[in-house]
Amino acid sequence: MKTRMFMAMLVSAAAAVMSGCGDRDDVRKPEPVSVDVETVRPADGHESLTYSGTIEEESETIPLSFASSGTVSAVFVSEGDAVSRGRILARLDTVAAMNAWRMAAAAERRAEDAYNRLTPMHRNGNLPEVKYVEVETGLQQARAAAAIAKKNLDDCSLVATTDGVVGRRSVDPGMIALPNVASITLVKISKVYAKVSVPENEISSMKKGDRATVTIDALGGRKVTGTVEEIGVLADPVAHSYKIRIGIANRDREIRPGMICDVDCEISRPSRGCVVPCAAVLVDERGGHYVYTVTDGKTAGRRTVTVGRLFDRGIEVLDGLAAGETVVVAGQHKLTDQAPVRIAVR
Repeated sequence: MKTRMFMAMLVSAAAAVMSGCGDRDDVRKPEPVSVDVETVRPADGHESLTYSGTIEEESETIPLSFASSGTVSAVFVSEGDAVSRGRILARLDTVAAMNAWRMAAAAERRAEDAYNRLTPMHRNGNLPEVKYVEVETGLQQARAAAAIAKKNLDDCSLVATTDGVVGRRSVDPGMIALPNVASITLVKISKVYAKVSVPENEISSMKKGDRATVTIDALGGRKVTGTVEEIGVLADPVAHSYKIRIGIANRDREIRPGMICDVDCEISRPSRGCVVPCAAVLVDERGGHYVYTVTDGKTAGRRTVTVGRLFDRGIEVLDGLAAGETVVVAGQHKLTDQAPVRIAVR
């Protein structure tokens, strides 16, 4: 009886083993993962660095003041107005200056009349030399007095000395204007500057004459081209950055000082290795970097890489990849080493 039970157990165990073997034979291979791939490109040394900055006016700001004191009778401009050279911006009360000029002009005409009458007599010897010198001196004095009076009358008008925009207006009609106190300030904005801070590890890449694209959100995202004209030599002790200024032509005067802008600087500097899309590079649990490459079109292999700088086109790979290889740029988070893949058709 015991022998029969033992034999039955052996048969049952053998059947179980046979059944298990059959199950392993039926295990299916994993389905291929659909991925997108791109070809690795060589690094060409050109890159774009983006910074935030502020628009500044040209360094020349012109404060204008009246040459003499007086009561302001009229102001013809407001802050923000564009003016051209020679335009009258404001005027003082001219009554006193006008009367003084009229008196001086009358004295000049009288002196000229006397001089014209006595000159023929002097030539004929009928007028003593001393008297003639007195008349001639009187004419010169009258002319000088008339010129001074005319200058005082002209100084009642405040005139723009250059093309620009009224940045500040400090006078209104009825106020007393004082000499050497700025009444109106002109700002030259036919050319403006974008001022940005550049980190110390990037300032060596900047050179005067480099081209830059400036985007101004206040003007609907308008893009203008500028040139690096000034590179600072003193670093900010806190931020460890340097100031650069990018000159921008502003012929239509729509770009105003104080506007916020984004600056893309195109630079060239030595680079090695290749460039891959940022999405292709993954980080492992130890902080290392790796990518998945596809060599046969069917299998993805994990590859450890060493990365460098960020470019606008991707990230620099210094070691582990070569130009022309194929890397996975989408679907890589589902992969393991040697996983089957199916390249999506785009």
